[in-house]
Amino acid sequence: MAFDLTQGVIAAPVTPFNPDESVDWTTLDRYMAEIAAGGPQGIAMNMAASEGGSLTIDEQLEVIRRTKKAAAGACAVLSGVVAASTTKAAELGKRLVDAGADALVVFPPLPTFISKPLPVEVVVDFHKAIADASGVPIIAFHTPFVDYPPGTIKGLAKLKSVVALKDAAFNVDRTVEIVEEAEDTHIKILTGNDTFILEAMLMGCSGALIGFAGTATAKIVEMHKLAVAGKITEAYQIWNALGPLARICWRAPLRDYRVRMKYALVRQGVIPHATARLPQPAITDQDKADLDRCFERFGLDQPAYLPAGRKFQRSRAAE
Repeated sequence: MAFDLTQGVIAAPVTPFNPDESVDWTTLDRYMAEIAAGGPQGIAMNMAASEGGSLTIDEQLEVIRRTKKAAAGACAVLSGVVAASTTKAAELGKRLVDAGADALVVFPPLPTFISKPLPVEVVVDFHKAIADASGVPIIAFHTPFVDYPPGTIKGLAKLKSVVALKDAAFNVDRTVEIVEEAEDTHIKILTGNDTFILEAMLMGCSGALIGFAGTATAKIVEMHKLAVAGKITEAYQIWNALGPLARICWRAPLRDYRVRMKYALVRQGVIPHATARLPQPAITDQDKADLDRCFERFGLDQPAYLPAGRKFQRSRAAE
């Protein structure tokens, strides 16, 4: 089944680890099935939220194989491609597709793309090489660290394989500019701005490729459908409960959103440990206290806020 990756919600969940930092494969299998049951268009793994950069290539491939099996055709499976050179990115992309990825999310190669000015043709050539090698839809990734120059979207639009761009600049003005640049192209904009997901949708983003959808997936999918239908008050009823949690998880220092999200998932009983791979610091006591208050204030322990909503009801202690 083909899935439209230019709209709707694509979840980018965390990777569960055991206390010794090994991948908790048993929990991963169950967690991916729960995410898929929440109704997203896709699940994107090997992303920043899933600590893809800390995984070995073999682990990345196994994550995709297991996610594909757990999703069981309910949604697409995407993989991030993180590599410092064009050749390595193209090779990795092909291997991830062979492992089961239906589409790829292409990270800017660092440190090359940090320096300015960054020629548009360099960005286009990088994505073209990956698209040619993989043969699957490509989603470009605009990050807070690499601000693609004006004209990039129109340049990428020359490549039919590039179907969308994830905007994660965490800058409202930049989101508006990106949406406007994409208007006359086939490329759609998916928000990656976890702190203003609904607002970005209302600004013209056709959906979200978002780490925050690693929890409350079904609620975020419902919120998007309400926004598209023009039921803004109803959409805000969901976001007014979830937005505070997102803003705590993605506040400064930004790197700590991974352990904050994992702590939230532990509270929900979805994963057993909030372990992240070093050098990621452990969650602070202040973050725990703020997340606990948020859960209590907005009732986020309710089954409705689990990844699959009420379809999976479990105790707060993970199985």
